[in-house]
Amino acid sequence: MCHVTSHTDRYERKLANVRMKNANPTQRLIKKNNIWNLAIIDNIDFKEKSFKFGNIYDVTRESSHAILRMAFQIQLPIDIIRTGPEEMVELTADTPLFGMNSRIDQLLMTFQEVFKELLDFKNINGELSYRKDFDAKSVKDILLSKLDYGCLEPSPNVVILEPGNNPNSDEEILNAAEMYKKEFDLKDYEFLDIVADEAIYRRLIKCKKKWTKLRPHLGQWHTSKDFCSVLLVLFSSYGLLSLASRLGVRFLDKLEIVVDYRSTARVLDLLWVAVGIAINIYINLKKINFSEILDGKNDTHICLKVWYLYYRWAGIWKAHKMGMRIGNFSIQKDSLAAAAPLFASAAKSNYTTAIAHYLSTLAAFPQLEEKLRCVGSFKIPREQHEENHICLGFDEALETFGVKYVKQNVTGNTIDEKCLKDQIKAVQDERARIDLLIYEYLDNKSILPAERTSKSRMAPLWDLVGDLVDIFGMSDPLSHDLFQEYQPTELHHQGVERLISCYQKGLTRAIEVVRTRLKDFIQQKKNRRTKVKLSQGTSRTGGSRNADNLELSHLPNDQISLLKKKRKQTTPEEEKILEALLVYEDELPDSAINEVLDKLSSDWNKTKVKAAWRYRKSKIQIINNNNNK
Repeated sequence: MCHVTSHTDRYERKLANVRMKNANPTQRLIKKNNIWNLAIIDNIDFKEKSFKFGNIYDVTRESSHAILRMAFQIQLPIDIIRTGPEEMVELTADTPLFGMNSRIDQLLMTFQEVFKELLDFKNINGELSYRKDFDAKSVKDILLSKLDYGCLEPSPNVVILEPGNNPNSDEEILNAAEMYKKEFDLKDYEFLDIVADEAIYRRLIKCKKKWTKLRPHLGQWHTSKDFCSVLLVLFSSYGLLSLASRLGVRFLDKLEIVVDYRSTARVLDLLWVAVGIAINIYINLKKINFSEILDGKNDTHICLKVWYLYYRWAGIWKAHKMGMRIGNFSIQKDSLAAAAPLFASAAKSNYTTAIAHYLSTLAAFPQLEEKLRCVGSFKIPREQHEENHICLGFDEALETFGVKYVKQNVTGNTIDEKCLKDQIKAVQDERARIDLLIYEYLDNKSILPAERTSKSRMAPLWDLVGDLVDIFGMSDPLSHDLFQEYQPTELHHQGVERLISCYQKGLTRAIEVVRTRLKDFIQQKKNRRTKVKLSQGTSRTGGSRNADNLELSHLPNDQISLLKKKRKQTTPEEEKILEALLVYEDELPDSAINEVLDKLSSDWNKTKVKAAWRYRKSKIQIINNNNNK
């Protein structure tokens, strides 16, 4: 007797479609009182795998977009579990949000002590000797050993939920956030803590007008990535590209626009180590105190002062990144506060606004900060042989365990929106079925990627250190071979003055950003009170006077008086300064703008200067046309 069993791919596809439609990812959610549900969203996009029939140069591949929605379920210690509405602190004008702080100052001192420890300076027969047998990895390992690790609780439970629609509007972002209400069983007084990158974060802030219990968090991994761009913007005119080229970096144009975060971070980290070593060697040779580097005239030790500032400011970036890697939220928060003026100085207005709002949220909700101090990053489960765990930023974890995971496991027609959403919803269930099959028939042998051997950078690192030590002592640093291929344009005493004043001006601009966002605060508060009164008796239509302004209801009331200022009038002295720009006909160069900004008050910026120049040019043109008539 013979039994014949048939099998078709069509039948398997039908079964797969049924499984996808019936998938319920909420069953993976843990329902316990000590679980903190952290939502995280991002855009995920797919392109067609191949072109349609015809001339491929006349056809563009279609793409589909969706909102990838995930939940990180974090187990909290019993002692920080609170029930009922959260306490909200009303901030005052004295509440510090930006600028250097004691924790970052102490961290920078720790960095300096590590360099001294590794160099091990000795004076032998009147000559300074030091060690040269360490590299950037040695510095990193010692620094990590001196920092306190956070995220001591178990790793979060990761759940990929039903995706949202195309994130092309604020309404779709709000709808994607509101889907968490039912999934998390949120009570009316509970906040939804949701993490996103800066672009979606700004939209979530606008959505707070419609859902006041929405509490967005700024993704720290994307912030660290943009911090790299800030450092490149500030120091590219002072020779940073020349230093990077000395290390062996080839594609400097890709470095400038931060095409790859990890590669850019690696280069900036190597530069920071080289600069730190060179500064310590030079000040020991010349017997200069570390705190006296910026003292004296700015036409002396120009390069030393420039790269001392890089050493400090890149040290803030280094602290933020390491705080994220070890799960220490206090370091993340304080380094973000110290970095905000640098974002403002580099004209990163969107990020400056986002950082201002995020820091004010943390200051207003002490219970939230208490949770984040316990779990400030995504903890990766460690192997038994590993001494310490490694953490990722929440948005970085979404990229790794969400976007990358989904793209690796989604198959078939990803252009059809319904098909794509069904596949994303069921991706964890389908992967679990495949893993079960592999474990059963392949004896549970997982293939691990081999450890990559990266080229050692110790030799180029110490070559750059030697060049920097020589340059620090030169009266004409531009004559050095290091700067011949990529000539720095700002390596002179005026440029040094601008760089030194950069941080304080950025701090002023960051504060102005908060004040600008507060301009509509009085009217919004008045509108809310009026709406409450009218709702008791009569109905009222309308809403906020300006739907695009941020609603920062927990920001300082004491600063409201600052917003009642009249529009600033240009003074006669400022008119004379601006007249110098009228010599430019078609385009206003950045160097001329910077020169004028140094003479004007802190109320001026590049946009205002350009607007004033255009206005005066058009006014002169009108007068000339009238005279010709």
